[in-house]
Amino acid sequence: MPIEEDFTEALRTTLLTFEPPSTESLLQGGVRNGRRRRRRRATAVGVSGAAALAFVGIGAALVPGLLPDGRAADHARATAAASATAGSATASGTPKPTFTGALPADRALDTLAALLPTGLTHSNPPGGRQSGQLWVDDGHGKSLLEVHVSRLDSTTAVRHHVFAGTTPLADGTLIQSRQASPGTSPGHATVNVLRPDRLYVTLMQWQGASQNAPSTRTTPILTLDQLRAIATSARWQ
Repeated sequence: MPIEEDFTEALRTTLLTFEPPSTESLLQGGVRNGRRRRRRRATAVGVSGAAALAFVGIGAALVPGLLPDGRAADHARATAAASATAGSATASGTPKPTFTGALPADRALDTLAALLPTGLTHSNPPGGRQSGQLWVDDGHGKSLLEVHVSRLDSTTAVRHHVFAGTTPLADGTLIQSRQASPGTSPGHATVNVLRPDRLYVTLMQWQGASQNAPSTRTTPILTLDQLRAIATSARWQ
């Protein structure tokens, strides 16, 4: 058989066995493809719109002229600056506590020595650095000072036993002081201070070199007002 007839016969056989595609399947496939394309376009448009809005918001925050009212941006910045300033002032006005529990006696004595009025000399009695005791002299007789500072976990007991009946100051600080009766040997004065942050300061003064020694002077080195000023100092923080 000539080659042309062979090719014709093969083509005829292929056409006889060929099945046309399902029109319904093609239609459904086209519908699915169309829906996918619409969803993709909608997503792309949404993302682009969100990005554009974000860019506008960032630009408006950086450039006041992009806002409808530039004064609003100025006001926002001024408010933020004022808040930051107020926070700094509050932080500086109320220092953070630098210790918890009992303040070591040597640190308490260093603070006490720094708070003493000018013109006084001071030295440590034996064991004074461990017990919180300090000798103070103005040239007319030696006196013993003793200081104890702590930050209490609970103030219930000390409020009940030490500060019962004491009226707090405007900021909540409690101050209790007492001076021994005249003729007591040695003369003795005590100031107790309890602050709202639970800082408890006790400052004692004897008009002698020890708690049990005779008085070495007729008047105390520090008055009650001076003792109160020392005990209420912010440096005990």
